[in-house]
Amino acid sequence: MKNIYDCIIIGAGVSGLFCAASMPRTMRGLILEKTSRPGTKLLMSGSGQCNVTHDGPIRDFVDCYGENGRKIRKCLYRYSNASLAEFLETGGIATVTREDGKVFPASMSSRTILDMLLKRSGENGFSIKCDHAAEHIAKAPEGWTVRSLNATFTAKALVIATGGCSYPSTGSDGSMFSVLKKDLGLSVTRLIPALSPIRITDYPYGELSGISFPDARVSVWDGDRRIVENSGGLLLTHGDLSGPAVLNISKYAAAGLTLKISYVGALRYEDVLDRLKKATHRSKAELSGVMADELDLPKRFCRILTERYGSSLKKLTSAVTGETLVIDSVAGFGRAMCTCGGVDLSQIDTTSMEVKSLPGLFVTGEALDIDGITGGYNIQFAYSSARAAADRIAGTVS
Repeated sequence: MKNIYDCIIIGAGVSGLFCAASMPRTMRGLILEKTSRPGTKLLMSGSGQCNVTHDGPIRDFVDCYGENGRKIRKCLYRYSNASLAEFLETGGIATVTREDGKVFPASMSSRTILDMLLKRSGENGFSIKCDHAAEHIAKAPEGWTVRSLNATFTAKALVIATGGCSYPSTGSDGSMFSVLKKDLGLSVTRLIPALSPIRITDYPYGELSGISFPDARVSVWDGDRRIVENSGGLLLTHGDLSGPAVLNISKYAAAGLTLKISYVGALRYEDVLDRLKKATHRSKAELSGVMADELDLPKRFCRILTERYGSSLKKLTSAVTGETLVIDSVAGFGRAMCTCGGVDLSQIDTTSMEVKSLPGLFVTGEALDIDGITGGYNIQFAYSSARAAADRIAGTVS
């Protein structure tokens, strides 16, 4: 009985721990973690504050996962943001909601979430073996066999909760996808960085690192065709563009495409030009200062604009309402917050996260071809999919 379990979960990240912690009954369970400690990526979430979900009706969440969102609708509705808040509350964690709708633990510490998940996982009968990377998976008469470098384990139910490829130093390096393809014949869609900064050719704003725009409008273009557009915060860093407005569309970006940015949100070219004409007529101050005051833009940014585009109000208006920049590249998995791509959802019963052709095998969280925008949507899906799997496993494993 030493290495025989009711359920094995591969991956002690947020989705794997949610699965173990939300089992509706105690069982003999095991979590295999390839790194030396559990929950490393969770501790990094939200700069350590852990944006667990978002406020508002759960029906509004579906579009936040792109074109695959409708495929997980039933799972989200059943295990919603309200369900997650209740789950946390029963674990002793109160939550707070910011004005922008983001929900955090009241402690503003991801450690609070991790400690609760570890405690409840243990109470549900799950132990954790760290430094045990799963290298081979096979169907067995008893259920599933998982082989690591040092041991072989067997379980009636097996959950793949290994995440995607983002932040590979945390153990989420995508290596499980090759195991799933080779050993089990599962199909994995193309894997690309998502929620990642975008690098610009001849980037002009390196000296403005830290300056942000709260209501920018950013779009990706292929010639005259707009691919995607998003509004929100824009952050200038020393080497690239970041902030939600950029991160949320980064998976559509590629070298050679163009990025168009309105630093003044939805303000139209004609309106901005008219305002600048009137403002410069009233004031004899330096043009960059007049722009900054009239359009509520950072003065250093306006100074750079006048250096780049001169004193032509038409050129400056074009720059603030639709500056065109050529994309050099998208920052890789080392800086991406999540992965676009994963196990193809066509193989998954999305009410339970069970693989249709392989009963007893489940895939949850970022290992699936689901990625959400910033704002707590990815942790929400980690919870929703983990709860769906946990409930099915508890009802079938005897």
